[in-house]
Amino acid sequence: MDGTFELLGPIELLQLLSQARQTGAFKVPGGEVYLEQGQPVHAQYKNQMGRDGLFQILSLKEGKFRFLVGERARQSSLQGSLDNYLLEAIRFMDMRLDLSPFDQVQLTDANRTTHLTLSPDEFELLQHMSKPISLFDLALASGLSNDAVNLNVSRLARLGLVQITTRTPHTVRLVVARLEGSAVARIDSQLLRAWRSHFGSFAQVEVRAENRILQLPVEAKSNAGPQLLLSSDALFFHNLRVGQEVLVWPSL
Repeated sequence: MDGTFELLGPIELLQLLSQARQTGAFKVPGGEVYLEQGQPVHAQYKNQMGRDGLFQILSLKEGKFRFLVGERARQSSLQGSLDNYLLEAIRFMDMRLDLSPFDQVQLTDANRTTHLTLSPDEFELLQHMSKPISLFDLALASGLSNDAVNLNVSRLARLGLVQITTRTPHTVRLVVARLEGSAVARIDSQLLRAWRSHFGSFAQVEVRAENRILQLPVEAKSNAGPQLLLSSDALFFHNLRVGQEVLVWPSL
């Protein structure tokens, strides 16, 4: 088997070889990774061996590769599962996907997680993925920031542990919170970006609070999460209270 990294990168190719429990040498110009029954036993790239050499190969964006079936390594520099090495490499390379807070995510194979060395954040997120859940609701359920959710979900998705389904932006339920020093309502920056990407530019949101509908000028705030942030004066003027749940959507 041979080809280029035009369609699939080294991470995806090694995943396919591992899932097929292949034994052989995955070769690139200047380096190689040896697999035994789908698990890595040795890697070298130029003057780096073992984990560092493997990570260099995994980070390649272009070039050619060959897989020589049955070729075995003469030495051993790697131990453990390929999934763990891939997850560590993906963390190292910060390979985040372009996700929307409205996209849904679901765990694809719970059995594969049992032999992985997961971070506390990754483990926490996986606990909420037995059924499809939006990234926005995942942040609320896990207590993690939207940035942390996107980064960790991107890592898990690149590893093939979770499936992401694109969803159309829609109305959201937010919790009213206080933010001093701002005359304008603030909403999570990723949420606003997703709405504006889908609906176009807008400067106000509509807020349903019980039986009233308000129109509020809005600006972005990083990692605001599922909150509608208002000043004390705005809370008093609009008769809203901290902790109150409201429905919010763009005013178009």
